Amino acid sequence: MPEDARLTADELAFLLRDPAEQARKAERAVRANQARTERRQDDPAYAERLRIADRERQRRRRARAAIGREETPDAPPAALPDLSTEAAAERLSDHLDRSASPQAAQLRGRPDRIQGYAEAFTVYRTLAEDGARPTRGAMAAMLKSRFGRSLTPSQIQKLRDHIEGFAAAGGPWHAGRPPGRRPGDTVSHATAPNRG
Repeated sequence: MPEDARLTADELAFLLRDPAEQARKAERAVRANQARTERRQDDPAYAERLRIADRERQRRRRARAAIGREETPDAPPAALPDLSTEAAAERLSDHLDRSASPQAAQLRGRPDRIQGYAEAFTVYRTLAEDGARPTRGAMAAMLKSRFGRSLTPSQIQKLRDHIEGFAAAGGPWHAGRPPGRRPGDTVSHATAPNRG
C-alpha cells in the first residue's frame, strides 16, 4: 500500500469510534454541567471554590505564557495624602456628595462601603511607605488584622484599583489637593488599570 494511502492513528480512531458512546459522553457532560450550575447557585462556598480554582488555572496559564518574556517592572504606588482613616472617609463622602456619577449615587447611601474604602486607604498608604505598590496579599492580611475585614482576592483587586483611581487628579485622595472642600473640584472615578 502506498505510504500516502495509509490511515493515521487519528483517522483510524475516528472510523472506529462508537457513535452511541459519543452521544452518552455528551449527555453525561451536559448533566454534569447542569448539576454544577445548580450547586453553584445553591452553595456559595462551592461557588467560591470554583472561582478560586478558575483563577488559579488562569494564573498558571499566564505564568506559562510569560515564560521567556521579559518581566515588566513593578508599578509605583499611588501617592496618597497624609490623612487619618476618619479624615479619608470624610473627604470621600464630601466628594461623593458633589458627584453626579453612577458610582457616587451607589456609594452615597452606603456609609459601610465608604468606611471600607477609608480603611483600605489607610492600609494602602501604610504598606506603600516602603515605595512599592502594595500587593493584594499584603492588603488582605492587614485589612484582616487591623480592621477585621475578610475579602476575596477579586475584592481586594477592586479596592486597590479604586483607591488608585480616587488618588488621581481631581479625586478625593489626590495628594496635591488641599484639605477641605473646593467648589471647582472635578470628579474622577476612572478605575485605575489592572497592573498586577
